[in-house]
Amino acid sequence: MDNQPARPEVALLFPGQDREVAAALGRAFINDPLFLAIVGPNFDETERARRSAGLFGVMLAGTRRHGQPVVGVLDNGRVAGAAIIEQVARPPSSLAVVLEGVAQVPALISAVGFDGFRRAVAALDVLLKNRPPEPHLYLNVLGVDPPFQRRHFGIAILDYLRDQTRQRPDLAGVYLETATEANVAYYTRCGYRVIGEFAPIGVRMWRMMQPRA
Repeated sequence: MDNQPARPEVALLFPGQDREVAAALGRAFINDPLFLAIVGPNFDETERARRSAGLFGVMLAGTRRHGQPVVGVLDNGRVAGAAIIEQVARPPSSLAVVLEGVAQVPALISAVGFDGFRRAVAALDVLLKNRPPEPHLYLNVLGVDPPFQRRHFGIAILDYLRDQTRQRPDLAGVYLETATEANVAYYTRCGYRVIGEFAPIGVRMWRMMQPRA
């Protein structure tokens, strides 16, 4: 008898689940260097998770507004991990993104404060200017709620994205950034390669690409 655990299944997540998605991602990113720099380090983990969840709520609102997908893994109906994804034909300008998201400015300031808002906009400007020029899938965010980590939920989502690009000859692959050095080896094992480094708002980050197979 095969006693191997079943492979986690990736599902589309719907707008009614966004509050749960934001909370799970907020907990997953409480120690992420870029989010620490935006939110500010002078808070306990509970407050950092709350503020990060507010920031992810704003990001999800923008994702839904543009019809981009959110996928994840459920555990007994609970969102255990999630990814915010974009199909990018041509990287937008930072000005266009800011103008399109102007309605979300009050929510963003409420989540991270005015200084955090300024840092978020400055970081976004650098991220946008360093996107690959060719069409690709952009893995904006991937996070697994801490109680569900080490159960291969993140790898299941990465495999899902790899399979999506295999069917799309118009896409160069999957692109992401990470500010956590340990993640570089994790993504490398999944077929990503480092294509550059930069330091938005002083935070060292790695640019990585998984070419379409």
